[in-house]
Amino acid sequence: MSAEATRAVLVRRIAGLSTDRMVLATFAVTLFVSAVLLFSVQPMFARIVLPTLGGSPSVWAVSMCFFQAALLAGYCYAHLLNRLVQPQFAPLVHLVLLGAALLALPFGLPEGAGAPPSDGAYVWLIGVLALGVGLPFFAVSANAPLLQAWFARTGHPQAGDPYFLYGASNLGSLLALLAYPVAIEPMLGLRDQAAAWTDGFMVLGALVLGCGLLLLARLKARVDLVSSLPKAARGQSPGWAARAHWVALAMVPSGLLVAYTTHVTTDLAAAPFLWVIPLAIFLGTFIIVFCDKPLIPQRLVLMVQPFSVALTALGLAAPSALGWPVLMGAGFAAFVTTTLVCHRVLYERRPDATHLTEFYLWMSFGGVLGGIFAALAAPQLFNGVQEYPLLLVAGLLLRPGVWDALKSRTEQLAALQVTMALAGAGAATLGGYSIRGVSFNTAETALAGVVF
Repeated sequence: MSAEATRAVLVRRIAGLSTDRMVLATFAVTLFVSAVLLFSVQPMFARIVLPTLGGSPSVWAVSMCFFQAALLAGYCYAHLLNRLVQPQFAPLVHLVLLGAALLALPFGLPEGAGAPPSDGAYVWLIGVLALGVGLPFFAVSANAPLLQAWFARTGHPQAGDPYFLYGASNLGSLLALLAYPVAIEPMLGLRDQAAAWTDGFMVLGALVLGCGLLLLARLKARVDLVSSLPKAARGQSPGWAARAHWVALAMVPSGLLVAYTTHVTTDLAAAPFLWVIPLAIFLGTFIIVFCDKPLIPQRLVLMVQPFSVALTALGLAAPSALGWPVLMGAGFAAFVTTTLVCHRVLYERRPDATHLTEFYLWMSFGGVLGGIFAALAAPQLFNGVQEYPLLLVAGLLLRPGVWDALKSRTEQLAALQVTMALAGAGAATLGGYSIRGVSFNTAETALAGVVF
């Protein structure tokens, strides 16, 4: 090959590499900006609405449930758009939705909202959230699964397994969440915050347009996708057992987020924006584990989880037996490790890219179920924060190997451990008892029976 031909081949390769890098950078930046807007609007609008109702944990929990439900609606829309609309028309449909949402900005309290009624304050809060920020939040929430599905159709070398982009999305969410109480809220008034969010929304619209144009340009030269997932998983339609597993793996961390936050703010400490810390940790776990090589080794997490849950069980069953610092540290470790375990298993159980939007839809559905259980059902069922230990138990049952034990004889030992744990829980639930004069609470004693 002549030097000129070699140079021409090299130039073409560099051009192709630059194009691939541009595609990846455009989609990653768009997902990042979308996540920043998505998670900055939540504390921002809460700052507008919640002073009317007060900052109690129950008000925060209801608000969280609303945003989870709106996120589920956005994921459902993304799934239907991905399945029912041809790829060349999907960007246009989504841009029309973004344009409609722009008409609802800048957001604020709806006209005529008035003061909340004494008997239906939570219903009033949901209505105000829906009218005030519902459509823009819905439109932005669809971007995470939808843009990943578009990226999977670009023919990029990494398009066969685009789930790593979820890390970029959650990085934006985490930065927005942490920046709000530290930088945004102290420096800008509420009107300026709403105006800045509107400007960011228009930037996002331009970025989505860019992603759509890249998708259309590359559809013509699309290559067959080669997934990096195991061959046995390629192209297979997920069964109902797999879907139920996704729901459970998403439900437990979501419910645990609400339960742990309620436990900390109610039983241990109360401070402004304290709820930001558990939510930031929750988002950070996706960044850590939604990649081929998790930033924290899974083996280490699996080792720490049962010990942290055991120590938490002891502290909940006998509050006087452990000091406040130990109880705080154990509960923190139990929350983090349980969330890491569930989210890592979610990543390992991810389907082929052709079923990406369905995966995120069921994952979001599990998140809504967890939020409803911890925020709405649990206060009606329990006198205290008993949902917190119950969800820790569920996290132990979702450890790797326990689910497969129902189908694999090689994991019978794990199934036996689960059976013994449940038996211990049932025995402990029969009533409270005391050891050396320390009184044990009934529900928390059940958790201790499971762990030990």
